[in-house]
Amino acid sequence: MGLILLNGSFNLIEHMDITLRQLEIFVATARAGSLAEAATRSALTRSAASMALASLERAAGGPLFVRAGHGLQLNDRGRRLLSGAEGLVKGAEEWLASARGEAGRLVGRLRIGCSLTIGNYCLPALLPAFTTQHPETTVELTIANSADIAGALRAGAIDLGLIESGAVPADLDAERWADDELVIVAAPSHPLARLPQPITPRQLAGTRWLLRERGSGTREQSEALLARIPRLAGTAEFGGIEAIKEGVVAGMGLALLSRHTVARDLATGRLAELALRRKLHRTFRLLTYPGQHLSTLARGFRDWLRETPPAAT
Repeated sequence: MGLILLNGSFNLIEHMDITLRQLEIFVATARAGSLAEAATRSALTRSAASMALASLERAAGGPLFVRAGHGLQLNDRGRRLLSGAEGLVKGAEEWLASARGEAGRLVGRLRIGCSLTIGNYCLPALLPAFTTQHPETTVELTIANSADIAGALRAGAIDLGLIESGAVPADLDAERWADDELVIVAAPSHPLARLPQPITPRQLAGTRWLLRERGSGTREQSEALLARIPRLAGTAEFGGIEAIKEGVVAGMGLALLSRHTVARDLATGRLAELALRRKLHRTFRLLTYPGQHLSTLARGFRDWLRETPPAAT
């Protein structure tokens, strides 16, 4: 397919004949930081992807990337052209959907990235309603910590991200999705669980804590709480929420977790809540990449999600 681009985002050149495949390789390479990864995502050989990118660079009047370590980064020309290229690629996809009679319907593949709390305990309960309403959609769910989800969004590996509040990277757009309550949990046999509730941070002095890995939104919130505790007996780091809960049950220490993740354990008495006078809250956020052209499906899911908070616990 040949495309004639007139000024617009490709304002370096008035007339140039390029292909949609070249634009797809350019966008994929910019997001992945690797031509080899871009070739894999586009189902091309490395040599075919390299030829497509080289042809586009000739049409654009020069290189679009510079080497950075073992990868590639956009240069000034590439940064100026990226947003327009993304728009053209997405526009072609939407044009094709319209030609197939799919306009106005949500169809296709949607890639969502979620932090562990949201991906394991909140979103799975909501997705059946969306896929039932839109049966021609396929949802791919990636679950990782908040830092990794931000990285996947930058790389173009996902369309939308959902993370817990914390320091949102400056290069991403974030909007509030829902509120989340955080609770301190202990084994029912823990001495603090036998005290009248609520307790104070001073009473938490000398306790040991189980934390998520760095890069986790829950880890950030835990460290903010621990800064208010006079003395700590130590900490241990776990790579998952279920492992932390098992450690707490075994008496290894206390943990700060989302109520979504421990509601059932509290209800059955497997864990005990240590209540503070002032409840701890954070925000679940929806992330998008500025300038990235969202597909009709991604926009539709975003709008649906805005009206669909996680179930109360």
